[in-house]
Amino acid sequence: MKQSIIIRALVLGLLFYLSPSVLAQQGKMTLGIMPVEGSTSVSKRSKEDLRLEIERQLVSGGKVTVIERVKLNDLVNEIERSQTGLIDPTRMQEIGRLVGVDMFLFPRIVTAYARERRERIPIVNRDEVTVSAFFSVALKLVETETGRILISEKISGSSKTTLMEGEASIPTKGAAFASARARAVSKIGGVVLTALFPVKVAHVSKDKGVVALNRGKGTLKVGQRLTVYSQGEVIRDPDTGEMLGSDEEEIGKLKVTEIRGKMSLARLLEGKAVVGAICR
Repeated sequence: MKQSIIIRALVLGLLFYLSPSVLAQQGKMTLGIMPVEGSTSVSKRSKEDLRLEIERQLVSGGKVTVIERVKLNDLVNEIERSQTGLIDPTRMQEIGRLVGVDMFLFPRIVTAYARERRERIPIVNRDEVTVSAFFSVALKLVETETGRILISEKISGSSKTTLMEGEASIPTKGAAFASARARAVSKIGGVVLTALFPVKVAHVSKDKGVVALNRGKGTLKVGQRLTVYSQGEVIRDPDTGEMLGSDEEEIGKLKVTEIRGKMSLARLLEGKAVVGAICR
């Protein structure tokens, strides 16, 4: 009871610092990205850099509003001082409802390394240099209102370059590491946005058989095949009124042909596509 009162007081205090535009974005979901966790071998700077990159990736899609990191940090610091120091997803539900956050994203760095390997090639009397990096993050996306976990998976990115010394500029381990992390972040953006907003048909050019989708770079790939489903009647829980899903019917198949910034183009392979239809 006492902890609940403390949490309410902290959150209500925080509300004075949050601008109304952040709390009420028309047509957008509000997301809180929690501090990145990981082993002690990962520096605090690296964790914060990852959090910032994830924030930029999600905001660039234009569909999600992210609470300012400084304001969220203040809240988390107060909670840690007043309680156990642990960030419990179930405890954040009440905070999220009071602050106006629809989702909380919990990132944790699982693996992060960069390596350089040299092998002497006698025939040319030079070194063959391989610079590689790997970066993986465990993600958990929690819906504030219900406590339902929408995402719980590991996402990774890698980089590997092999060159003969003297032939070209060999990337540093730092550059390889940044590349691997950037690839992981790009995937994270796609996974989160797809969980919140399924890929949908945005426009259909009937004379050319070209279909525009509401997802762009980082979500889809050229050559990827998708099945188109029409959305039927919404099914709700009779006790709680919660939306459980909707009746769906397969109506067509697509193949992605072009990726742009915020949209993609696809070719209709069979059946049909209608605006608003879900694609998986």
